[in-house]
Amino acid sequence: MASEEKNLGILAQLKDKLHRMLGRKETESFDISFNAKSSSPSAREAYRIHVDNMQVVCRTPRVKCRIKDISVAGIGFISSEEFPLGIIIDTVLIWSGKPILKNLKLKIVRRKGDLVGCKFHELDKNQDKIISQIVVAAQKRIIKKTKSGKKDDDISKDEVTIIAENQAKRSAKKQPTKKIEL
Repeated sequence: MASEEKNLGILAQLKDKLHRMLGRKETESFDISFNAKSSSPSAREAYRIHVDNMQVVCRTPRVKCRIKDISVAGIGFISSEEFPLGIIIDTVLIWSGKPILKNLKLKIVRRKGDLVGCKFHELDKNQDKIISQIVVAAQKRIIKKTKSGKKDDDISKDEVTIIAENQAKRSAKKQPTKKIEL
């Protein structure tokens, strides 16, 4: 409610400024309206990268699905299995047969035919970093290929493997032990 009042206040200020700039009198009719963006389920939150050779294995129901696209906000995968909207599923993200992320929670937010749209749910810091790095690496690759004139926008197996291994090494570093005073 407060944001609507704020938007109306801003619109009134813009309207007054426009009247002064155009030299209009207040008796002349002029109207400005503002339509807020809808929060429809089809709205996207982040840039999506189309991927190849990437799967998600759902633990309940036990099913392996091909991922169509991934973003920092979620994934879209192909499945003939019925997933009710709003449920949270526990999954494993797989790239070329190797698990990249385990215990990845996805919330089902849309379904259109065989395509299931999911948002990441309660990502830990390590999972968030790996997903972000995968998406950024893919975006860099797309930009590089666009500049060179190539059309393929899929990221390679080596890039994802390197990202996951580097992140695992960083998170595996031992934390310094605290000294205990007696």
